[in-house]
Amino acid sequence: MSDTPDSAVRTYIDTHRAAFLEDLAAWLRIPSVSAQPEHDGDVRLSAEWLSAKLRETGFPVAEIWETPGAPAVFAEWPSADPDAPTVLVYGHHDVQPAAREDGWHTDPFEPVIRDGRMYGRGAADDKGQVFFHTLGVRAHLAATGRSAPRSTSSS
Repeated sequence: MSDTPDSAVRTYIDTHRAAFLEDLAAWLRIPSVSAQPEHDGDVRLSAEWLSAKLRETGFPVAEIWETPGAPAVFAEWPSADPDAPTVLVYGHHDVQPAAREDGWHTDPFEPVIRDGRMYGRGAADDKGQVFFHTLGVRAHLAATGRSAPRSTSSS
């Protein structure tokens, strides 16, 4: 494999794939069903989990914001370059209700891997996408040795 930044990121991801999937599975096990009041504590736990992972990744700001509904997570990594572009990633950490009788072949909050794919409530909507944006930043930092994400206006 070449030493290009893209190949270094891919190598990092391949090397850490099992740990990434373990982290995602841990998050998917949190039944953060915001539509069911009995899961309010789980929704908060999900917000705390995400905020901690964002800080672990290096985000200097990762906060839980109280709202009239479920807690929101806000994170930012301000650039020292005032001309750097702003990148906004939006997603949610709560999930819809799930029950075996809804067509799940396994417990929806106990992720399983079948045919190379992870199945669990939130794996595709939306915990998986949110988490993989975070992992992309983590892989970029590790592969480049940078302490902050690179913007197009910096080197």
